[in-house]
Amino acid sequence: YQARDGVDIQAVLTLPRGKSSNLPLIVLPHGGPSARDSEHWDWWTQFLADRGYAVIQPNYRGSTGFGQEFEDMGRGEWGLKMQDDLNDAITYLAGEGIADPARVCIAGASYGGYAAMRAAQRDPSLYRCAISYAGVSDIDAMLKYDRGFLSNASGDWLRDQVPDMKAVSPINFPQQFGIPVLLLAGKEDKTVPYQQSRDMTRALERANRPVVYIEQDKADHHFSRMEDRLEFLQAMESFLAEHNPAD
Repeated sequence: YQARDGVDIQAVLTLPRGKSSNLPLIVLPHGGPSARDSEHWDWWTQFLADRGYAVIQPNYRGSTGFGQEFEDMGRGEWGLKMQDDLNDAITYLAGEGIADPARVCIAGASYGGYAAMRAAQRDPSLYRCAISYAGVSDIDAMLKYDRGFLSNASGDWLRDQVPDMKAVSPINFPQQFGIPVLLLAGKEDKTVPYQQSRDMTRALERANRPVVYIEQDKADHHFSRMEDRLEFLQAMESFLAEHNPAD
């Protein structure tokens, strides 16, 4: 599909078996953001499709695998044009009759979790709910956390990607969140510390915004334990049933 500025965005679309029109939609951006989604088995996607949702996985600008120029388009666009690319997937799928634009939620992990929180804060009129696992809510705090490691090359990279960290960090605008949010984080996560989700939860609670927070004592960044994956799926299913039911 084409983004609003004419950039071509490749995406993976998964449909529930036997259904192809007017479907509830989950926008599922990948993490990284220097990564990409391809046509391989994905447990999040398959679970959601099995429950009746269409799932779109956009390879938004900044994704890898489409050439250096496309990857460079993401520089400085965290929470901005990269976010527009996700929203424009809704416009496209609604225009094709595949998705019901009034029944859309966004979900993701790591950078995808950041994108979900940013959507809840920046574009709540487009979504009914947001789900974030191990999402980054405070980019400046993330940069400071990364400084604690011997290899700090990511610090310079992050400053280059996000020149104005405060302006695109959801934690600075809890009062702008306009939809319910489900946040999950693992206490054994060494990539994105669970404090990113805990602090976002506290900010939302102080702003009297609807949030559910689940902290998993043994979970890491990659859902290595089956028990943590199962708890997450059950929480997501319950949350979606309340805020964006498939039926």
